[in-house]
This record gives sequence, C-alpha cells and structure tokens, in this order.
Amino acid sequence: MRNSNWIRSVATAGILLAAIAVVYLLLFGNARSNKGINSISDAELQTAFSEKEATGAKLSPEYRKVADNNRLELWLKEESLSIQVMDKSSGYVWSSEIIDSDSNESWRNFMASGLSLEYFQENKPNAIRTDIVSQANKSITFETLDNGFKAIIRLNDLQIGMELFVMLEQDQLVVRIPQQSIMEGNNKKLGSVFVYPFLGATKAGEKEGYMFIPDGSGALIRLADNKGKFKIPFEAKIYGINEGIESVNRGIFTNPPLTVQYPVFGIVHGEGGNGLFGIVENGQYNAKIVAYPNGVNTPYNWTTAQFLSRESYLQPTSRSLGGIIVYEKSRNPEDIGIRYTFLSGKDASYVGMAKTYQAYLEEKSILARKNEDADAKIPMQMDVLGADTENGMLSKRLIPMTTVGQLEKMLEDMRTNGIDNVNVVYKGWNEGGYSGTSPSPVKYETALGSKKDFQRLAASLNEIGTPLYLYSDFTIGNEGSKRFSVRSHAAKKIDKSILTIPTYDEVYKTLYYLSAETTSSLVKQNAKLYAEQNISGIAVDTTGSVLFSEMTSNGSSSRSQTAETYKASMQTLSETMPSILMYRPNDYMLPFADRVLDVPMDTSQYIYISETVPFVQMVLKGYKDYFAPYSNFFANPQASLLRMIETASYPSYYLTYETSYKLKHTNSNDVYTSAYADWSESMTDTYRILNEALQPTIGAKMQNHERLSDGIVKVTYDNGIEVLVNYTSRDYQWEGISVPAKGFQVKEVNR
Repeated sequence: MRNSNWIRSVATAGILLAAIAVVYLLLFGNARSNKGINSISDAELQTAFSEKEATGAKLSPEYRKVADNNRLELWLKEESLSIQVMDKSSGYVWSSEIIDSDSNESWRNFMASGLSLEYFQENKPNAIRTDIVSQANKSITFETLDNGFKAIIRLNDLQIGMELFVMLEQDQLVVRIPQQSIMEGNNKKLGSVFVYPFLGATKAGEKEGYMFIPDGSGALIRLADNKGKFKIPFEAKIYGINEGIESVNRGIFTNPPLTVQYPVFGIVHGEGGNGLFGIVENGQYNAKIVAYPNGVNTPYNWTTAQFLSRESYLQPTSRSLGGIIVYEKSRNPEDIGIRYTFLSGKDASYVGMAKTYQAYLEEKSILARKNEDADAKIPMQMDVLGADTENGMLSKRLIPMTTVGQLEKMLEDMRTNGIDNVNVVYKGWNEGGYSGTSPSPVKYETALGSKKDFQRLAASLNEIGTPLYLYSDFTIGNEGSKRFSVRSHAAKKIDKSILTIPTYDEVYKTLYYLSAETTSSLVKQNAKLYAEQNISGIAVDTTGSVLFSEMTSNGSSSRSQTAETYKASMQTLSETMPSILMYRPNDYMLPFADRVLDVPMDTSQYIYISETVPFVQMVLKGYKDYFAPYSNFFANPQASLLRMIETASYPSYYLTYETSYKLKHTNSNDVYTSAYADWSESMTDTYRILNEALQPTIGAKMQNHERLSDGIVKVTYDNGIEVLVNYTSRDYQWEGISVPAKGFQVKEVNR
C-alpha cells in the first residue's frame, strides 16, 4: 500500500512536469528561434551523443547548437552564457562550465558563468566580483550571426550592460566585446571582465597535461593534484606593471619577475591529445594573464585573461603621503577580444602553440621570414661601455672605459680569434657618458675619440657588413641631461605625482619616465640628427619594453595610447635609420626590430612552474635573430651555454677595455666583470662551440622541441637538422650517435 502511494505520487509529478514542459515549448520555443538560437531535434541531439562520444566534456542537453563549420561546433547554454565547443577532427568537447557542488556559492556561480565581472561601487575602493548566474535581475537577448551569436546583456541591478560576440572561424573561436557596447550607470562602474575563464579547466590530476603561461621564455604548470601546496596563482599584467597607476617595490637585493611580453596562454589535455591556445588580440594593453593551479581557491586548473576596464589607486591627500583609495574615472578605451585555437594530435603541445602564434604574427605582418646566408657564421652581440661618470669634489667626473681606438683593438683581436660577425652597440658614446645624460645629446664624447674616429670605426664595420649601433633610450630621463626637465618632460601618474625610478646608486639616485609626448618629440629630433651625421644603426632600450598610463594636460592617457605613440615613433625612426636593434621588445614592437636583444632563456622561477620551454625562441627562429642575456654575467656558464644551444640563442657580452673596478662609484657599478682581457679566451671558446652547434640552423625554423629523457633535449629544424643537448653527467646514446655528457651533437637527417 505504501509502495503504490509512492508510485502514484511519482506518476502525478511526472505528468505535471510533462505538462509544464509542453506549455514551456509552446510559449517559448519559437521565441528562442526569434532571438537567433537555432533549435536542434532530439534525433540530432542523440546523434551528437552517439557519434561524438569524446574523452573531454560531455555534450549536455541543456545546450543548443548555434553554429558549426567544417572543423568546429558551437553550443550555448543561454541562461549562463556558457558554451561548449566540439572539435570535429577528434570529437573532443571543450566546456566553459564547471559544475561543482562542493565549492562555495560564489565560486560555484563563477565557474558556471560564461561572463563574470568586477565593478566599483560609489565611495567604495575595492572591486566587487559578480557573474551572470549570480545576477537574478538580468536580461539576455540573442541575435543569430552567420558563424555564431551575439548576446545583448543587461545586468539591471548594476546598471551595467554590454554585447558579447562569439564566432567560429575555421579552427578558431573568436570572443569579442566592443567597447562602444559597454553601458554603465552613475553609481557602479565596470572594473574588469572575465570571458569564459574556465574554458578547458580540469580538476586536480584527472587529466594529464599542463597549462602554458608566457612567463620568460615560456613555462608549463602541470595539471596535477598539488595537495594544497600552492596558495597563490600566476597573475601578471601583459607588458608588465603599469607604473602610471601602481607603485613598484624595487628591492636592492631582489630580482623583479620577468615581464609578460606576449599576450598568450594555453592548456593541453594530454600532450599529443587536445589543446587550447588563446591569443589576447584586443584589450591586451590593459589585461592580465592568470593561471590558477589546483588548490588555489578551487581544486581546478584554469587559465585565462582578465581585462581591466579601470583600476583603483591611492590618491594622496597630503604631503605626508596620506591618501584615499579611489578608482579611475575613465574606462580603458579598448575592445575586449580573445582568439582561441583548438589543437589536436601532434599540435596539442606548447610546440603547436608556438607555431600557431608564429603563423598569427606572420599573418598580421608583425613577423616576416628572414633570408639569411646559410654559409655565414652566427652573429655575436657585443655591448661596449664607452664612458660613465662618478661624483667629484665640485662636479661629476667622466670615467672613460673604452675609447674608439681601444674598441678597434678589441675587434681586431676578435677577428684574429675567428669572431668576425659582431654586432657592436656603443653605450656611453655620447657627450657626458652613459648614466647622467639621458636623453642623450647626439654628440660624440671627445674623451673617447673625435667625430672622425667614430666615423672611421663605423666605416670599418660597414665594410664587413655590420653597422655600428649607437645606444639610445627615449623613455628614461635624468636631471643631469640638458635635454630634460622634470617639470616639462617627466610623465605623471594618474594621481598626478611624477613617475620616478629609484636607482639606489650614489651618483644619480633618481631617474624619470618621459611622457609619451616627450618621447615622440625626441625621436623626431634624433632621427633628423642621426641622418645628418650618417649614423647607420641605433639600439633602442626601454621604449620597446615599458608601458604605462599617464596624466596629461588633456586628461588621462591609457597604456594603449602610449603604445600607439611609441609605435609611431619607432616607425619614424625606422624610416630614417638603416637598422634598429631593440632590447626585450614587446610583441607590438617586433616589426621595428631587425634583431632582438636580451631575450630570456629562463622563467621567473615561480614554485608552481614545472618546466621551462623555449616558446619565445620557437616563435622568433627563422624570422628574427635573437640574442641571450650577457654571457659574462651568467652564474652557471656551462649550463647557460647548453641552454643557448637548446634555444638557438646567439651570444652577447657587455664589455669594457678598462677593468670594471673603475665603475665602482658610478651608476654602472652593477657591471662587475667586463674587462675584455679577462673574457677574450672564454668568449672565443664560447663562440666556437655555439657556431658549431647553431651555424647549421641559420635561417631555419624550429619544427619540434622534445625531452627524450630527464636532462636530454632534441630540437628539430625545418632544414633537416637535429640538435641534441645533454645536460646530464653521462654520455647518452641516440640512434647510433653518442651525445657527450654536458655536451651536444648536431645530426643531419635525410629528408
């Protein structure tokens, strides 16, 4: 009797639910189509489940297919804006939604939402996070696009709205929020936006694989159960800290993290299985790359980009450094956009990501294939310090370190030793020396040589096909320079304070960032002067790697505006100068750099990084010559030499003719070992070894990078060359050849 009552109750409930479902379909089924969401029949849904059973996420009946092409299918869950993407080539399904009943409500809603944001409330300094699922009073309407959908979003309680475009393009998913579509009320202002942050996320160690982050040369974070040992995620602003807003703690004894110079991220579910690679192609100037390993707030591994619309900062209210926290009045003017590429098979790896990004940069004309003489020797980069200054009794005293005549002797000796393909960057060549005259006058320091001496040096280098590069910095100012005034030329932070750089040195204790307008003016002036003096090459520091917002006479100027000013300046310079080198350029500066200097071979060494990979080098190889950091400053020269071979990085040195002891009381006191006589023999040996290893790869692209076993790496090039590197203390046998301990072997493969 008890059982029959139970059965009747269930039957009644079932009939009631069925009736509700019928009414719902009659009332709202057509409305979905009118909003632009294509319906799918039960038969189609069943076919999708049966034919495309995959080891990724499961296609859910809560989703509706809204677009497909030859490679991908796009499915949408309307109420949360979550998506699922099926890769037809593998049947693998990628989902942006995580269902986790064990997490607290805030994280549950965040993980289930396709769109989340932070907002600032009037008179409150800290941003508040919310998401689509948490906002009950909202409206989302949809419009059909040929290759996807547009969602018109209104969060009514917040008075914030925007339009989200989600589209398929071949093997890619493009997500975009136009800046002009963003709406804000009076009391709440948009702080930041996450779009599909959990796309591709995995739980603990349920899948093998890794997250890729663009730290240094490139880094992997393994998908694993970390047993709670990691507490802090990877969070790094693309193009570095915005010093126009944030305060930077420049410790004397600590090295800052490496700058994210490429706006990319990715995740691999089983190397050689399936991968997802994201390129931040809109809004990158004001965005972060974030990666949360398992155990940091949730048990999931996830990585994405966070787009910053505005930030909070300390507004001083008194000279005693008191102040209040406020947020920016103006919203950053950029659109928001991510381009995802779905990788499968052998392309599902950091190697596939590097190739994808390389192709993307080539398509955008940021990279162009380099034609090189395959019979030439590899180049070496040599920075030479001409002169610097120290404090004297009454005034600054010049300390000559390398005269033109001494540099000529160094180069002659190097040619005798077989080093005859050298890029020479002359630092401190200008009147007044290196440290105290930035922005430098375009005048030669007579203590180093006459104008004719410099011209003779440049001519002799040109004869062997190498221009003399004069070091220049258009972004750093010093009160010792006659071309600089703090009041007129220094950049101002958003809080209207001067943007200063403490040096902790005894001669020039404070440097300044120049305003973008000043940089532009200086470049125009210098370009004309360089042309008049027939200067053939310039090495540009800082301008290509530093980016900040600032306060101008016309209001606040964003980092994207600064970047545009810098790009226009470098375009002006490139139209005048035959050749430009750049130190650590961000990706948008690559078109102006003939060669790239000081490319990192390592990472910031965060505790959660499981492996360093040569992502940057794989992107650049075959397109730009790139050079490692200075070899005379390496802590472990032998390991660094092998790393240069592995990454195909050309060598560089920072040298002087005189002993570096003379720099003890200058701002160049960090140049602690630089005398050419001390480094000549080691430099010759290093060059000989690197030329043997890398000369066969000149002009070639990296095709593959793999670890054969612990401490053994094989790098394959598209010209049929394989380079094997052995970091271990034992010889290694590979396909009939022996790779010596702490050594390498070059193998030519029959193609």
